[in-house]
Amino acid sequence: MEIEELLARAWSAVEKARIPEPLQEYAFKEAITRISAHEGTGAALATPSPPKPQEANAAEDSSAAATTLTDAQLFAKFSKESTVAQGLLEQVFYFEGGIPHLNGPKAKFGSNLADQSRAVALGLTAAYDYALDEQSTPASTIRAECDRLKCDPGTNFAKAMNGLTTVNYVGASKKKTTRVKGEVTSDALKKLVNSVLGVAE
Repeated sequence: MEIEELLARAWSAVEKARIPEPLQEYAFKEAITRISAHEGTGAALATPSPPKPQEANAAEDSSAAATTLTDAQLFAKFSKESTVAQGLLEQVFYFEGGIPHLNGPKAKFGSNLADQSRAVALGLTAAYDYALDEQSTPASTIRAECDRLKCDPGTNFAKAMNGLTTVNYVGASKKKTTRVKGEVTSDALKKLVNSVLGVAE
């Protein structure tokens, strides 16, 4: 295998796995090593150095659920911890490579962009915490999902997030994250799911 092809395949694997940016370099080196070993390539590449302890722990924390649990297991865990019926969650959410997403269209989540973006923040924060054990969800992750669903409020994003009552919106201005608020979040999630599906409470 040519080195160019090896590098392209390794980077493609990192992108497909949606590895968090701080861990991409380590994941890229690992991908090169594994593809090289599997293909038996003789390409002369440097052996990746072991990850720093904090990098290894972060990698385990951020990808453990995605790599060891099936979608069914993720939904079962999500349901158990949120106390929302699994069948209902499966109609509102889906997992892609272990990453949670909301099923559109945006109109399901509110009558305006601010309400829709806050619903997305609630849904993703709950999914990351209850299904993946990730207690903080970066605002950038929330915004990316809003953009995908075409409900990003643009310059009013921070204002919309500051209006959240269902989850905590905390952190420095450029490092904002969302976190669950105990029963407040689980109760709000139930209401959101029921509203989306038209289920009587």
